[in-house]
Amino acid sequence: MAKPTRLFFVADLHGSAICFRKFINAAKVYRADLLIVGGDVAAKTMTPVFEEPPGWTTSLEGERRTAHSQEELELMESWLRDSATVPFRTTRTEWAELIRDRTKADQVFLGLELAELRRWLEWARTRLSGGGARLLLGLGNDDFTPMEDVIAADGFAELTDSNILHLDGQHEMLTLAYSNPTPWRTNRELSETEIAQRIDADARRLKDVSQSVFNLHVPPHNTPLDLAPRLGPDLVKVMAPGGESEMVHVGSTAVRAALERHQPLLGLHGHIHESRGRVTIGRTLSFNPGSAYTEGTLLGVIVDLDRDGVRTNVMTSG
Repeated sequence: MAKPTRLFFVADLHGSAICFRKFINAAKVYRADLLIVGGDVAAKTMTPVFEEPPGWTTSLEGERRTAHSQEELELMESWLRDSATVPFRTTRTEWAELIRDRTKADQVFLGLELAELRRWLEWARTRLSGGGARLLLGLGNDDFTPMEDVIAADGFAELTDSNILHLDGQHEMLTLAYSNPTPWRTNRELSETEIAQRIDADARRLKDVSQSVFNLHVPPHNTPLDLAPRLGPDLVKVMAPGGESEMVHVGSTAVRAALERHQPLLGLHGHIHESRGRVTIGRTLSFNPGSAYTEGTLLGVIVDLDRDGVRTNVMTSG
């Protein structure tokens, strides 16, 4: 390999359209060969846009906006998407019904998420077609499994989940798009035993594990990549004895053991937004780019792979 393969990795976009646009545009800026999303694509919330003739109104974090034309409505919805929430055109009556019926609300939210994913894929196609960069798109514990079908049916992005992908002539990548159990009981979680079994099964499918990339959404336990604030019983309040947030390790013991056992070339992780950094476990260089999606800031990492391993790596923010 005379020319190294350059990958640009991000995770935990959580519905931030502005972060996704920055990510796709980065292919040209960073001259990336591979654009890799390491999970948690979906937004966490939907925000009602009320039809109130002669226009529409919405509110987000105390800011109220009104649209009086279709053009203004589209701009208002773009503002919501850039704020990492999914706009939902509705009436106050319908919205009140959804608040009372959680099952129906979840169905509506899933439909909106699938539509947003299709929108993102179409936008990526217009920017990347003919440009040479491949889009490798994976999900995470906060995502919905039907999103896999949307990615597969679209045919432009390559679904990383449950697949062994060839990054170039020498390097392969396996992916685990789930997390260990969380207090929130999110959509896609596995026990530590199941995580170990799945990684080991995929590792056996690799031609050369020593030249591989392990794209594992949850970071390895007891490293600088898995520190998160300890939360109180309400899962909202941060425990801060002495005025400073108490940090605890919440990563996967199975992921750490897999990295120690298989020693891949590279580990790519996300999940814990606060733990941006890199760590070496044996010969494996692992990254968590972190996430600042609520601020519209894209955090990532650029890695150049060549015949001798990781040639260069740079953490990015923009």
